[in-house]
Amino acid sequence: MGDKARVAADEILQRLRVDAVDLLLIHWPGASGVGATSPRNAELRLEAWRALEDLHQQGKARAIGVSNFEPHHLAQLLAYARVRPAVNQIEVHPRRPNAALRALCAAEGVAVVAYASLGCGQLLGEAAVRRVAAEVGRTPAQVLLRWGLQQGCAVIPKSIRAERIAEASPSKILEGWELSNAQVAALSGLDNNHKFCWNPEGIA
Repeated sequence: MGDKARVAADEILQRLRVDAVDLLLIHWPGASGVGATSPRNAELRLEAWRALEDLHQQGKARAIGVSNFEPHHLAQLLAYARVRPAVNQIEVHPRRPNAALRALCAAEGVAVVAYASLGCGQLLGEAAVRRVAAEVGRTPAQVLLRWGLQQGCAVIPKSIRAERIAEASPSKILEGWELSNAQVAALSGLDNNHKFCWNPEGIA
């Protein structure tokens, strides 16, 4: 796994035509072709992390981190990491605030980057989201991204449509407004621990 990570990183640098990237992540705590409950997953995570540490030391990655790591994955990593992860990129939205994992990350100095902030689009039509959007004069997408920011997360919306990119621009999300405590609570009340993306909880 370590050699594959090094090769993959070098390929990324070549494709981007750069000498270094700002952030390099282990995308998933499990390995392809390995059963979810196999202890081999933990061994391969260690190998992959050592490779990322080497790339960081070589200056090829200015920061390194992980994605989709649950509390037990993160605890294992922190026990052996020579370079601590800068980031854990995880699914966070009002249906799955992931509060316990976010609290662990905060306690360990690991930044949380939230993906699927809009619930893969499924949260845009939620009555509570639309009601708050009407109250603040913003779109449902802007409200959901602002909720994520007020949870202490970085948010990474993506789109190929110009109007949606403009809708999620920093000036539209960061400047001149915020959600009230009551509005944050109303959105957080949607929590039912539902994941819209793959679930890494069962990976050993």
